[in-house]
Amino acid sequence: MLESYFSYIIRQPVISAPVFLNLLPILLIWRKRAYNEKLLLILFVYLILKLCVDLVMFDLASHRQNNVIYYNVSIPVRYVLTSWMYYYEFDNKSHRRWLLFSWPLFVGFSMWDIIHTNSSIGDVHDQNVVLYSATIESLLMLFWIMLYFYDTIRALKIPNLLTYPFFWICSGLLLFYSSFLFIAPVMHYAARWDQWMDIGTLDYIPYVFESVSLILFSIGIAQYRDNSYAK
Repeated sequence: MLESYFSYIIRQPVISAPVFLNLLPILLIWRKRAYNEKLLLILFVYLILKLCVDLVMFDLASHRQNNVIYYNVSIPVRYVLTSWMYYYEFDNKSHRRWLLFSWPLFVGFSMWDIIHTNSSIGDVHDQNVVLYSATIESLLMLFWIMLYFYDTIRALKIPNLLTYPFFWICSGLLLFYSSFLFIAPVMHYAARWDQWMDIGTLDYIPYVFESVSLILFSIGIAQYRDNSYAK
């Protein structure tokens, strides 16, 4: 088993890197006890779930088994948890209401997309990447991110953005979803388990930016102080 893991890491170092980089922000949150802050607790839960899913997908990929079903199901979970952090950052009540309203709509849409994309939904070994959900998720998250930056800059409520943990977290999400927005539409056609389409270096872009986003998360968590976290 370990031999197949090491072989996969050697063959796909860019794809494997984010799996293990998940541990960096998780350990930082635990060490600094940043989970006492609601926003960072949500990030902590998200990263742990992400690590679990990534490890399962890594295991299946190293044994050349279809892992797409885990990716598809993780999309609505990822959206709810990452957007939930913005609920605590928005001061405008209408922004919060629209954010909460988007959850059941997106989860329902994602479930439809999974069923619509995969005619044999019961066969986990014959699954395709969803057609629309990842793109819609990217658009929604970019909207919340830009709305947050707009409100923050307009209000000037944070004295120093570089020492504010959520600024770094938000920057990581911005990079990740910006790159994913352009790749997600082609993943349904390229990432087919039985007929993988070679799209060159484009195939690695989401993984590179995912690694960068995890590093930015870690930088933000490193800035966390119990008595200085801006509200």
